[in-house]
Amino acid sequence: MFPVWILFTLMAAFMQSWRNAFQKQLSTTVDVYGVTLARFIFGFPFALIYLTVLYHQHPIQTATTFTSKFWVYIAIAGLSQILATILMVLLFKQKNYAIGVGLAKSEAILAAIVAVIF
Repeated sequence: MFPVWILFTLMAAFMQSWRNAFQKQLSTTVDVYGVTLARFIFGFPFALIYLTVLYHQHPIQTATTFTSKFWVYIAIAGLSQILATILMVLLFKQKNYAIGVGLAKSEAILAAIVAVIF
């Protein structure tokens, strides 16, 4: 049987490329912050649908509590993602599409390096 993860990986790569192309096109008519806001607003319903499906497939059995340290890490990660998107859109506006996409694609490697360090 064909592994399903391969299909999901190919679909994710295609969707990221498609999203970046639309962001590049949108950045010609909308300011940097508008493009960034559009990216996160567009993705929000998909995130809610994903979380709803996960919850219905595997309901939470025990109460989960999070520490304040956890929420600080979440806030830092969210703000870092927003800042990185703003910087990528600025590169698109300067006609540096290849550099912007190259930096965006290197994020997994950079995250792995930072994880090893910490």
